[in-house]
Amino acid sequence: MQKYDVITFGSASEDIFIFSKEFFDQKLCFPLGDKIEMDKMIIRTGGGGTNTAATFALQGLKVAFCGSVGKDYAGFSVLLDLRKHKISTEFLSSLKNKTTNHSIILSKKEKGKVILVYRDASNYVPKNFNLNKLKANWFYLAPFAGEGAKRTKQIIDFAYKNKIKVAFNPGKRQIELYKKSIKTLLPKIDVFLTNERETKMLFGNRKTEDIFLEIKPFLKGLFVTGGEHGLMAFDGKFIYKGEILRSKITDFTGAGDSFGSGLVAKLIDKKNIIEAIQFGSANTAACVKKWGAKDGLLKKGQKYRKIKIKKYES
Repeated sequence: MQKYDVITFGSASEDIFIFSKEFFDQKLCFPLGDKIEMDKMIIRTGGGGTNTAATFALQGLKVAFCGSVGKDYAGFSVLLDLRKHKISTEFLSSLKNKTTNHSIILSKKEKGKVILVYRDASNYVPKNFNLNKLKANWFYLAPFAGEGAKRTKQIIDFAYKNKIKVAFNPGKRQIELYKKSIKTLLPKIDVFLTNERETKMLFGNRKTEDIFLEIKPFLKGLFVTGGEHGLMAFDGKFIYKGEILRSKITDFTGAGDSFGSGLVAKLIDKKNIIEAIQFGSANTAACVKKWGAKDGLLKKGQKYRKIKIKKYES
């Protein structure tokens, strides 16, 4: 049975970007019977599980995606895109009577977006889901809802028992399920990734340094968090502070996925924490220059700018 450098878990979706000057002028309040003209439409594949897998594949790693799509046209598009990126679909299921996840993104360039999300197939783990068949050095858990969210602890426990390293970026449903027990999971996680909103959901609206002190006795690996004003990381001894790498912004879709997977890709490549954070930031800056979550991702050997990172003892 083939062994992978990393197996990613999470959603797979079709992302439809719709552009119209009228969306935000009308504050998304449309009378029944209106016909709204669109200026442009772009269709890409997305979802945290496939977005992160794309980064790993583009960095030359052997990667598989574990998740589900519907047996429909969008699911077929996801399958083709994974194969294009040379991502194994060994653990991908196409489920009958389920619809592939969809995101309708109403976008205003450089300003932000509104996302209409429909979740279905990705709420279910693949048919014949068997952790014993998943051979890898790393598991990357992107945000999961539904049945997948409930399996999160099982996946982490299995990885810990079998000496598989774990990167975990929890979604809203996972935070709801594991908020009270997060300190029991932290010793089994090698890289814990949250944005500013997720950090507040887990630990309350407090200073990041105070949160670091609270989790220090439980932290085995690296905890990285941040938002639009910068990022902070903590490895149990040192705190790392980094700025945001400024770049032209076309679309924010996949920004978090590109950062987390970029950081982990460099840790897999035996780089140090500072180098890993720098690459994750550069991967995000490259991602947001293009529409969709995959088109702009950095390729192996591609040059990139490095942010300045301050390191000091906690």
